[in-house]
Amino acid sequence: MSATDGSDQIPGQPQFARAAREAAVRADRESRAALDELMQRPASERFAALEDGAPQLLPEHRLELLRSVRLPTGKTSPAARPVAGHASAWAVWRGRLPFQAGRLTRDALLAVCVLSALVVAWRRTPQALVEIQGDRDAPARWVMPDGGSVGDRLVAGRAYALMRQANGMAELRAWQPGVGYAAAQVPVGWLRTRVSPR
Repeated sequence: MSATDGSDQIPGQPQFARAAREAAVRADRESRAALDELMQRPASERFAALEDGAPQLLPEHRLELLRSVRLPTGKTSPAARPVAGHASAWAVWRGRLPFQAGRLTRDALLAVCVLSALVVAWRRTPQALVEIQGDRDAPARWVMPDGGSVGDRLVAGRAYALMRQANGMAELRAWQPGVGYAAAQVPVGWLRTRVSPR
């Protein structure tokens, strides 16, 4: 016999090939049955099976199970977004809170700074420019922020900044060259508006 007449084949080789094919068909059938069973379960159980590695599934069936978890029922587009119907908006926000703490802290500090700046601006912005009624000076005690006194009267015809009014009294402010702003409390009835603030 020659080397090409088939006498060099391994005895029983066709049986091995047939057994391998049958094992592959059996493995595919068992994997498909396991996949069908898992597909009937809730998404949480399917996900748990994937976390365990789903050893009972062939790679292609494992991929199919993964797609079923990632996509809502009846959707096949990869662009579809999962729907978390069981979670309320409050639960979702609370879950994200630890990751947003830095941004929320920054925004809160920024809001406090802006509010403080507005309060300071409001307290330092005059409501109007006023002067005393009549042509005579009026008595008033001008006080600096440190408590020092810098004057004892309102000068007739001079404009003063009206900062605020309360209980029939007006708080006036005037610039003292080389010293700073001085403040005085006088009755509102002594004053009249001179010009609108700019």
